[in-house]
Amino acid sequence: MASFKFTARSLPPVPSSGQVDYWDELLPGFGMRVSLGGARTWVVMYRYNGVKRRLKLGTHPGTGLADARDAAREAIRKAEKGLDPATEKKALHSKSETVQDLATLYIELHAKVKKRSWFKDNQILNREVLPLIGRKKVADVTRQDVRDILQPIIERGATIKANHTLEVVRKMFNWSIETRDTPASNPAARLKKPGEVTGRSRYLAPAEIKAFWAALHAADLGERGIAAFKLMALTAQREMEVVRMRWSDLDLEDDLVWTIPGDHSKNRLEHVIPLTSSAAELLRLMRKARGKGDVYVFQSPAKADAHLTRNFIEDRMVKIRKHLTIEHFTPHDLRRTVTTYLGKLKVPQQIKKKILNHTKVRKTDVTDIYDRFEYLDEKRDALTKWEDLLLSMIAKPADGNVVSIARATA
Repeated sequence: MASFKFTARSLPPVPSSGQVDYWDELLPGFGMRVSLGGARTWVVMYRYNGVKRRLKLGTHPGTGLADARDAAREAIRKAEKGLDPATEKKALHSKSETVQDLATLYIELHAKVKKRSWFKDNQILNREVLPLIGRKKVADVTRQDVRDILQPIIERGATIKANHTLEVVRKMFNWSIETRDTPASNPAARLKKPGEVTGRSRYLAPAEIKAFWAALHAADLGERGIAAFKLMALTAQREMEVVRMRWSDLDLEDDLVWTIPGDHSKNRLEHVIPLTSSAAELLRLMRKARGKGDVYVFQSPAKADAHLTRNFIEDRMVKIRKHLTIEHFTPHDLRRTVTTYLGKLKVPQQIKKKILNHTKVRKTDVTDIYDRFEYLDEKRDALTKWEDLLLSMIAKPADGNVVSIARATA
């Protein structure tokens, strides 16, 4: 056991590997654990019911030497009286910790580390959970609180979102119980999902597409909001792939293609999408209004190196629904809608998969890498047929004229 003479200006060195405990020459049982990364944690060792236990007292420099020593003396004093200072500390913390505190820990220490889709958990917590129980003490959350979170989601017809919300709440409390032994029980445990999730088959009928197109202009979406949904409909690409679109990914003059880099696509493969005349025209119109130095087509107004977020799409989807009386649908259902009509247009399954980037392949499979370019003409032909069909659906019947999708208001 390494001993050390702690002073306000003298701290033990960082070890060359692993972690090392240094024990105070002045106060037995009090010390500091130093890790290879430089983290320094004050600790105290004591006996409770004949068993050695360790209690963390804080980290340096947040907690100073004097305060850490005082806390160690207090812990040792309680242990000598037959009390367990660790249990007392945990009980005190669990009584004061709020759901907002727990959510922050869950996202930072678990979701961001373990889940590529951590932002979905973060979004659900911020939108559905914290506004209702964020200030409530974790120990006071009940099963009825969880039901009250789910009920308004169910009432607005978002059963799948309710399922996901229940799952996130349940995971968050399970994580806390498994890693921190608090709270005593999970209020979301054994609650049934609001609805069983089955494979979605929702797609928009021609009349619904026409109503949706009109709603894009009737709702207060802003030019970029309108453009985002039009591009989803024209290209059949995922909403976040559209929002992450960079100007450098586009060729609007020669080849008329949009190249999604591998780190922006779901399967991690570069994906080349031919741009139809309407998609290219829309993007050229956006380029005229492009801000100086903008990297992204849907540039964040707050950060120079960031694009708009999923919230941007979801906020505008809510506005669109207010102008529609049709069955509930999601942005992803637009992608399914395009796929459905490509099938009706007799586009081969292989080409549909290429358009959707449903390819699963090893990075060393050179043949498929070349195939992604080899099928470019076939993909362009398929999306052009879809564009023509879309134009016929949204054309105003009064005069029968087919109008530009990029400029169409109905």
